[in-house]
Amino acid sequence: MSGRTTLRRQVLAWVSIPLGILWLVSAYSDYDIAKRFVNVAYDRALLESALDIGRQVRVLRGRVYVDLPEVVVQMLRSRESGQFYYLVTGPDNEYITGEPDLKPSRTTPSGQAAYYDDSYLNHDIRVAVIKLPVETEDVRGQVTVQVAETLSPRTDLLREVLLRMALPQGLLAMLAAAVIWFAVGRGLAPLSALRREIEQRSHRDLSALSVTHVPAEVRPLVESTNGLLHRLSMVLAAQQRFIADAAHQLRTPIAGLRTQTELARRQTSPADVEAALAQLQTAAERTTHLVNQLLSLARAEPSAEHAQPMEKLDLDALAREVTTERVPRALARNIDLGFEGGDTTPAITGDDFLLREMLGNLIDNAINYTQAGGHVTVRLTHERDNLLLSIEDNGPGIPEAEREAVLERFHRVLGTGVEGAGLGLAIVSEIVTRHGGHIRLTSGHDNRGTLAQVTLPLAA
Repeated sequence: MSGRTTLRRQVLAWVSIPLGILWLVSAYSDYDIAKRFVNVAYDRALLESALDIGRQVRVLRGRVYVDLPEVVVQMLRSRESGQFYYLVTGPDNEYITGEPDLKPSRTTPSGQAAYYDDSYLNHDIRVAVIKLPVETEDVRGQVTVQVAETLSPRTDLLREVLLRMALPQGLLAMLAAAVIWFAVGRGLAPLSALRREIEQRSHRDLSALSVTHVPAEVRPLVESTNGLLHRLSMVLAAQQRFIADAAHQLRTPIAGLRTQTELARRQTSPADVEAALAQLQTAAERTTHLVNQLLSLARAEPSAEHAQPMEKLDLDALAREVTTERVPRALARNIDLGFEGGDTTPAITGDDFLLREMLGNLIDNAINYTQAGGHVTVRLTHERDNLLLSIEDNGPGIPEAEREAVLERFHRVLGTGVEGAGLGLAIVSEIVTRHGGHIRLTSGHDNRGTLAQVTLPLAA
């Protein structure tokens, strides 16, 4: 799966982004909280040191001094907080003890502590200042005590606290990502099983996939796939049926052609040869007609749905043209072929070739089954959102019990005396269905003949 984006990786990526952002926000919040607590703790210790020094302030003979043994100073300087500095000044800001070059303190109210950051000897320091009152007979005023320490111990402690807080959170985020990776893998397990099922199937097996253990989110996809498999099976079944029917129907005329050819070769007189060749030509024409109908049927199949793009067509002009082309054939059979169209007929969306085939088959069928002296009428009317195409004849008609069957392939009404393969109306039915319409066969005027009514939707 390397080099390809998987659903598991996409989910992990999208979850890792907010997890990372939450971890950063949490780390910043932890840093801010830890910094406050560390500063409070160190500031309190710094203030205690200042108060301890302030308790050692003494006044002797009008002079203020700090009784601070050297051992105590060394203890203050050597504590874990780092380098320690202090400065004590008298009521008139005179130097008493400590680091004389430490910057003077800022103005601070009496009895209240103040804190600020500064620098001393190239070190960043934190300073605590408190002013303590001195009330004696000789001296009255305030003594300022400043204590300072470097910031490095605070920074080190803050870094350690932040590391101890952020590291577990980072590990938790990584654990959450691992759990998500595992959970997505378990969630996709039914898809893996489905993939294996498809891979192990034969190319002939188009049965529906099981949706029993498929997650609800994936079920629509599986159901759509099952719908596609069903349509594919129908198309393949139709193709297999077409091939079987074509092979069956072509077997007889081809055998007849072979027989007629062998018979013609045995003839010796020119008249007999001419008669045999005439029969051979007739058989060849019937075979050609059958092949053409089979090709038309194949083109009208649902599997050929996208073979030709649909376009807007004038069905009135198309029907008038096809009817005109059949006039000589109708006159040869002494049949009155007429056309009745509308003044303005809306367009439909369709395939020009298939609609011509549909019209030709309907008119040819009516002419073939109408007796000499009869009439065939092609009529086109407009009904709401549809066009109604009617082909009516006054021939023998189709028995009511067989009106649905004649729309099926290779079905012929017995006893008509008309030769054919029984494909004409089947082709018409396929083409009408292809164009979103429907066909209906009824009796003609005064219950005589046949009325074929085709309803087609208008163009959008």
